[in-house]
Amino acid sequence: MIEDEPELIFSDYTQSVTIEGHSFDVEIYKTSIHPGWILSVENQFGTLTVSDNPPFFGDVLAWRAFEELVREEGIKAFYNKKEQRKLGL
Repeated sequence: MIEDEPELIFSDYTQSVTIEGHSFDVEIYKTSIHPGWILSVENQFGTLTVSDNPPFFGDVLAWRAFEELVREEGIKAFYNKKEQRKLGL
């Protein structure tokens, strides 16, 4: 018997954002078999920053975590060291 892939459920908080002229795709989602929400941020180079351990109890908590990360670390949080050097961050 082949099991179906779990369905991805995207939050209404999923969106593209621009911060200091840098664009990011912010996805907040869960699967149909697990109640925890995952935060995933993709930068313009295609690099993903994923926060899923532990998963968030609600999508608004994942969004708040994104906002807090921006406040505390700035956009550097979403770039690796090589990308930061390339951008002069």
